[in-house]
Amino acid sequence: MSIDLIEIFDKQNKLDEKSRTFLLNAIKEHNQSGFDYLEYKQALIRLEEMELDPSLAIKSAFTTATTVGLTRDKLLDSAEYYLSILNNEYKQFKQALEKQMEARVHSREKQKSSLEKKRENIRKKIRELEKEEKEIVMKLEKMDAETEDARKKIEQTSDRFAETLNAITEKIQTDLELFKSHLPNDD
Repeated sequence: MSIDLIEIFDKQNKLDEKSRTFLLNAIKEHNQSGFDYLEYKQALIRLEEMELDPSLAIKSAFTTATTVGLTRDKLLDSAEYYLSILNNEYKQFKQALEKQMEARVHSREKQKSSLEKKRENIRKKIRELEKEEKEIVMKLEKMDAETEDARKKIEQTSDRFAETLNAITEKIQTDLELFKSHLPNDD
């Protein structure tokens, strides 16, 4: 008898198809030989389709299954076996998922954190450079002011020197003219 796992586990087609296919393939690959939980469950579905009382359907399917060697313990053990198959698939899925989380999420979070630190360092350097620039601007403004003061002082000194020079020179020239006009020539 061919077993329809979709009919057994997702008759209404409500489960995620990719996950369902993966899990049902695992069950199919590990299907035990002989009449076990899967065959019993399919026989039970046939009886339920006839709208039998669930308790009566379970008992009827089991009574029929006992004719091919199914026992209560074998039925329960085989159901536990398929649960262990699913549990193993879940563990493998979880490991694969963790690897994907590491590769696609955690590593990017680390990269993001690293970039945020780098960005903050750049911002810190920018603030330091802006502070240094302000200090330099203040020094330049002070230098400009000092230079202008020095220029004014030098120009004032130059002007005073020129005035003094002119005054003394004029005095001497005036004296020379006076001496020339009032003193006789030596010849």
